[in-house]
Amino acid sequence: MNLINKIETLLLKEFKTVPFHNIFMLNNIENKDLSLGGTCSDKVLHFREILKNNGTETKLHSSFINNVECHRMLSVMIENKKYFIDIGSGWPSLKLFPEFTPIEYSVYGMSFKTEIFENKLIIYHKIKNIYKQIIDVPKISKSESEILCDIENRYKDTSIYPFSNSLRFSIIKDDSFYFIKGNTLRIYNKTETTVKTINSEEINNLLQKKFGIKQLKSPH
Repeated sequence: MNLINKIETLLLKEFKTVPFHNIFMLNNIENKDLSLGGTCSDKVLHFREILKNNGTETKLHSSFINNVECHRMLSVMIENKKYFIDIGSGWPSLKLFPEFTPIEYSVYGMSFKTEIFENKLIIYHKIKNIYKQIIDVPKISKSESEILCDIENRYKDTSIYPFSNSLRFSIIKDDSFYFIKGNTLRIYNKTETTVKTINSEEINNLLQKKFGIKQLKSPH
């Protein structure tokens, strides 16, 4: 197995076991266990350690959502070429994004693609028929120390995040991708998308029983 395949195998496992969510943010609780997931910062720090334990060194990389520099990713050098890893956007971006060539792929009934520019690449995401820009990735990032400082202070102004006032949660389970936004659950797979309205009790049942994450509860 080459290094790209090894990282993508670990990436899929991470998406299945460590959820994206903003529960700690909404409840103003410090996340002391990164294996419980969280927002992009929590997810990036956890997956970086997973890769390190598997012999792969990565660097923190700062990027933009909605023209705000609030998103953390990883970068990795493979055969002297740079690739980006997006573990924390909330969407199942299961492949590495090369800095040097555009890619396009589909998973769970949705698609991702990139455009490459001189100083950046843009990641697009498509659910139905229209691609939407989700992340603007500069090729040259802030320093590690600056990014760690941003992570340390990330809750001082949560209004910069597109999910600052309602629940977000996502995880891969079996052959589907589950995404909760507010009180709406969407289940994506390669054949269909299911949409349901759910209440707090149903959210907690999903988190604790279906996904087996007993430490997480829906914010009130």
